[in-house]
Amino acid sequence: MGKTKKPPGTWLERKLFQSPAYFALGGCAPQLLTIFMGKRQFEKFPAKKGRDNLFCANGNSLTFTYLEAEKSYGITKSRFSRGIDELLAKGFISIVRSGGAYQQDKTVYALSDRWERWAPGHVFEERPRVKITRGFCRPKKISHS
Repeated sequence: MGKTKKPPGTWLERKLFQSPAYFALGGCAPQLLTIFMGKRQFEKFPAKKGRDNLFCANGNSLTFTYLEAEKSYGITKSRFSRGIDELLAKGFISIVRSGGAYQQDKTVYALSDRWERWAPGHVFEERPRVKITRGFCRPKKISHS
């Protein structure tokens, strides 16, 4: 008989889910991290003695949209935003390219191992905030005479 093919799945390293950074994650951030890990695609490359080693082929080009989070996983936009902010701050992911909702462009994320160096109070990365000004929202210039 031949080998039975295992069902698709994902794996997490023990040092990741036993790390202080992982235990400090709150809200839906651990679930988002698991979803990011599930989006990885592994490819084989030959190793010694006929065995194959795996490497992550898309670790620096992962996309995850608000719409996907809401439709596929039931995560609201505000929870998704807070979860992404927390994963960025603790060094689990980083932003490769910022997308924009009105430009129909997706944000591209990369998995990071900076979480290994995380300490309480340390922030690795923050999402760039876009200030939206509409209509007459611009502040008035005050002249001091």
